[in-house]
Amino acid sequence: MTPDPELRCRVDDTTLSDFLDGAMDDAAALSMAHHIADCPRCRQRAAAERAAEAVLRGLDAEDVVRWHRFKSPFGTMYAARTARGLSRISWQQPGVGAFEDYLSRRYPALPLVRDADALEPVQEEIERYFDGDLERFSVAVDLSDLRPFQKDVLEEAERIPFGAVIPYAELARRIARPRAARAVGNALGANPVAIVVPCHRIVASDGTLGGYTGGVEYKRRLLRVEGRRDLFSEVE
Repeated sequence: MTPDPELRCRVDDTTLSDFLDGAMDDAAALSMAHHIADCPRCRQRAAAERAAEAVLRGLDAEDVVRWHRFKSPFGTMYAARTARGLSRISWQQPGVGAFEDYLSRRYPALPLVRDADALEPVQEEIERYFDGDLERFSVAVDLSDLRPFQKDVLEEAERIPFGAVIPYAELARRIARPRAARAVGNALGANPVAIVVPCHRIVASDGTLGGYTGGVEYKRRLLRVEGRRDLFSEVE
């Protein structure tokens, strides 16, 4: 007697989300498709998730936080946007659950919805940037929930052109806080929309790269995209 596939199902929510998001490789996706075809429980879960997404997409833009994930040279890139614009970029999430937990803490009053269409412009511009085909992002960003000092820091950082770098102390001077270079570094380290707001273009006063959230290697790779190999003598 063939076992009931529903009774032996071990598919968790993360795995099902990976399949629905198109985040599996071809072989794994094909295996999952066969499983769902045979498993009433997974078919019901998948249908419910799709139906919920459809309802949420129909809400006014101001009522939801929309997010998506996609592949990038840094690994899986997670992006989220509000009605005002892009509010989060991260490539250091352990999975969907962790990213949704972050968004729920940041926006406790708003529902979350996976929406590839809403984040397509972000994905497209990120891909063009890494391909060397984009020097300035045009997507709007939403820094409205940040504290005034960090907002000032990031708005000034956003003005630094592609391929240019300035010291932390210079950025502090530009926001009329000349003694706040260390605080500027802390604000940049908490940048929720890295790459798009280019905190990687701020370096140490001695010409070394300085710090970067997740590791200076990411900063080095971004500056390499922008042609700034002259900054790497201390490590290469």
